[in-house]
Amino acid sequence: EGLTVQCAEGVGADAGRVEGSLAMWVRTIVLSLVLGAVHASAHGLHRRLLRQDDHHHASDEFGGGFEQRWGRSLLGSSNDADKLSKGSDTHIAFYVIIPFVSAVVGYVTNVVALQMTFYPLEFTPSQLKFAQLEGQPFGLLGGWQGIIPAKAGKMAAILCDLMTTKLLDVKEMFGKIVPVEFAEALAPEMNPSMSRIIANVMAEEAPTFWNSMPPKVQAGLVKEAMAGAEDFLADVIEDLQNHVYDVLDLKAMVVRLALENKQDVVRMFQEVGESEFRIIEHSGFYFGFAFGIVQMITFYCVDTLEPSFSGPLLPVFGFMVGYATNWFALKLIFRPIYPTRVCCCTVQGAFLKRQNQVSEKFSELNVELFCNAKNLWEEMMFGRLREEFGELVKRNTRRFTDVTIGKGAGAVKMVFGADAYARMREKIAQNLVNELPRCVPVSYEYQDRALEVEATVCKAMKGLPPDEFEGVLHPVFEEDEIKLIVVGGCLGALVGFAQYILLFSGGI
Repeated sequence: EGLTVQCAEGVGADAGRVEGSLAMWVRTIVLSLVLGAVHASAHGLHRRLLRQDDHHHASDEFGGGFEQRWGRSLLGSSNDADKLSKGSDTHIAFYVIIPFVSAVVGYVTNVVALQMTFYPLEFTPSQLKFAQLEGQPFGLLGGWQGIIPAKAGKMAAILCDLMTTKLLDVKEMFGKIVPVEFAEALAPEMNPSMSRIIANVMAEEAPTFWNSMPPKVQAGLVKEAMAGAEDFLADVIEDLQNHVYDVLDLKAMVVRLALENKQDVVRMFQEVGESEFRIIEHSGFYFGFAFGIVQMITFYCVDTLEPSFSGPLLPVFGFMVGYATNWFALKLIFRPIYPTRVCCCTVQGAFLKRQNQVSEKFSELNVELFCNAKNLWEEMMFGRLREEFGELVKRNTRRFTDVTIGKGAGAVKMVFGADAYARMREKIAQNLVNELPRCVPVSYEYQDRALEVEATVCKAMKGLPPDEFEGVLHPVFEEDEIKLIVVGGCLGALVGFAQYILLFSGGI
């Protein structure tokens, strides 16, 4: 019951995080659209007042009907300098506010683009999932899945390859387990199970012989057989250490866990890159403001010289602001790779400057979510190479049975028959394989300490030169950076288009 409550609380927490993120996403979009709408509506009202004034004073020579449509005549290139010196009829305040609106658009598009990188975890709407392109966040008929959840399996495979080539030697990792200590950790659960298995197999294969003995004699025989149990368990772990690549597919394990638990992949990215994602969000405001100044000057010139073109500039500049702010933000995170002197200060990519902190957080989450004893053993027992692992346990069990019987093997075969002995030997082996998933968890705590995955990965990551450190994590999502950038651009264009509709449609 307690476990059920904990699971329910965990699911509720995950749902709460997703709901909170979606709520923030909606709020930021609404804020951007509201500010854009306020600016556009005020600008549109001002244009309408100007057009009414122009309508009353326009001469027939310049075409009153055309004036009613556009609010002022289109100016020829020969008068451009005069018109620019005269200035626009639009109040200067509406130009001054453009950089601030652009800053908000830059911030909001970056925030929303990041949320679209992580959410939703599954393709939405689910009814259109059949049209989703494999490994892509979008579908041919619409819909969206977060970029990282959509690529969870591929990213996990890349990360596993990079980790095992630069950070972790799996065979060396398992070599840190001391066989005797492993046997001692497993014995409290395994020994009673082995005793029960031996007694049950004897009762099944030699019922007359077994049942004719008093219980004390039966218990004595089992106890004598169990004298070498810890040696058997130590032999199993030694055999595993020597053949770990034959029974453990680490990449298959990591990919499976990533696909089954997309929220864990999202969590790893969010927590490891928490500081960098804040930079992306905040830099959108500053870069947006800078681009807004360029937009303000351009919009002023176009609005003065060729007002019919000023409307379409809004979605164009919206796309440019959203695209450029994301591009610059990502460059700030990973470039320059090495500390570089610029004027009076030294600059380096924000992610690379935090190498020690990133290494600590990544190695901690890697063990918590992926490379821990529980996941490693479950992969061996139930994963792609489970038959090979089962055979490893069985051959050690057969050897244990032969050693236990020892010199009496010939007499045993004579009493029970060679076939019955072979069946007992195989049944004991198979039952031990079946019993292992229930017993081995008792040793996880010891194994997690002995494997030292967190400490090993952390030390290796901290010791990498900056270019190799960048090469461990950046390639995981590097090929999908363009999607994040384009999403930002499209969101900016959407806001710009909304402004354009409010300003230039409906007779405004």
